[in-house]
Amino acid sequence: MSGSDTYIFDASFAINQFSGDESLLLHILEKFIVQYQYFDTLITEQLQQQDFQAATKQLHTLKGVSGNLGMKALYQACKEFEESSANQKMGNTLEDFLQVFRQTLTLIQSFSAKGSDEKVSEIASHKDKKELLISALKHNEFISENRIDSYGQSLDLSTEKLYELKQAIDNLDYSHAISLLE
Repeated sequence: MSGSDTYIFDASFAINQFSGDESLLLHILEKFIVQYQYFDTLITEQLQQQDFQAATKQLHTLKGVSGNLGMKALYQACKEFEESSANQKMGNTLEDFLQVFRQTLTLIQSFSAKGSDEKVSEIASHKDKKELLISALKHNEFISENRIDSYGQSLDLSTEKLYELKQAIDNLDYSHAISLLE
């Protein structure tokens, strides 16, 4: 991704938000696309009807989602537009906001369409999955069995140790799980 694309969508940040679980990120991005595909129409209609409370609520929600998913430009645009909407001062802010929103949606659709192809793999290959798993355990994050299975060979554990690791994680005994990995 180019520098400007990274400002619009920081894929590395987003993957880290999901502790390296690329398939989960792609699933969430697909949900984002479906949920927000008509957001520009919705927000425009709310503002035309002068329903500033509903518009502000929608913007606040999108701001939180975009911030958590590494959509930096959209987060900033939501923040600025939410403030102007709350003050009922629109100016040409709506068009600015819509432009950033559409750019972000287009980039996310492109990223998502490539699935677990080269883009996601390229970003994830820079991170050692074993280290990501250890880090997630140290931060008491939820670790799904699918995620452990997806790490497979990079964990370099025998079948017995892998079973023991799964049991430790299921039992929330993260210190034991970490010791198995280290």
